[in-house]
Amino acid sequence: MATRKGSGRKATPAGSVGHGDFVAYPGGPTAIYDLLERLSEAAGDAPEYGTPGISLDRTRLTVRWFGEPPAAVQRVLDGAQGFELTVAHTEFRPADLRAEAERLRADHPGLVTSARERPEGDGIDVLVAPSAAEAAGSADAALQQAGVRAAFPLMAEAGEAPTP
Repeated sequence: MATRKGSGRKATPAGSVGHGDFVAYPGGPTAIYDLLERLSEAAGDAPEYGTPGISLDRTRLTVRWFGEPPAAVQRVLDGAQGFELTVAHTEFRPADLRAEAERLRADHPGLVTSARERPEGDGIDVLVAPSAAEAAGSADAALQQAGVRAAFPLMAEAGEAPTP
């Protein structure tokens, strides 16, 4: 059975994973999960900390960070052993992307069914109500017609928010 782990800083709905949390799947190497726990502790609520990515075979970890990681985080990264580790620098500060995604959901509830920071840190994934996208000809056109503006690039497609 998979186990949700991580920061525990902010409550997230059942069935979902919040920033700084991750799902540990049974079997295979566990060192990568140990590193993620130490990384979440060292990073805390750092607005520069993005969404980490784990390869399916759990042999590669990508840590996404805006700017240079602070010394405490770098020490954790330097101690990583047993798998390939990459630090990928994000184009935008992940916390800024999360805040903008939250604003988009709040400001456009009938149109934006979901908005989330992209793991790559290069913008926001937006789901647009399918009926609005169809009426406008595309998800991008629906956002434009509604006057939706964002401080970051939006990658829009038609769809409903995933249910937990």
